[in-house]
Amino acid sequence: MNVSNVFKLASVILFFNGLMSLFMTDMFFEMAAFTVNESLHTFGQFTGVTFLAMGIIAWKTVDLAGDNLKSFGKVYALTQLMWVGIIGYHVAIGAAGGATAIGNLAICAVLAGLFYWTSRD
Repeated sequence: MNVSNVFKLASVILFFNGLMSLFMTDMFFEMAAFTVNESLHTFGQFTGVTFLAMGIIAWKTVDLAGDNLKSFGKVYALTQLMWVGIIGYHVAIGAAGGATAIGNLAICAVLAGLFYWTSRD
C-alpha cells in the first residue's frame, strides 16, 4: 500500500460517512448513541456536506500534491490523530458510543498509522 492508496481509502470513508450523515442523519447519530433532535439533525446534515467536501479534497490531493504527496500524508496523519483524540475522548466520557463512534475511532487510528507509515522517507 502506498500513500496514494491511503488517500483514496480515506476519501471513500469520508464519502461514506458524509452520505450517511447527510441522508441517513437520524440513524447515523443514533448509532453513535446520540439522542437526535431537530437541531442535531440539522447539524448532522451540515457535517455530512463537510465530510463530502473533505472526501473530495482527499481524493484530489493525490493529483494536486505532485512530489509533495508524502508531506501531505504526514499532515493527514496528524489530522487523523486529532479525530482519534476527540472521538476517543467522547467515547471515554460516555458522550458517544455505539457502532458509529467505535467504528470511526478504529478507522481513524488505522488511517493515522497508514498515513504515517506510507509517508515516511
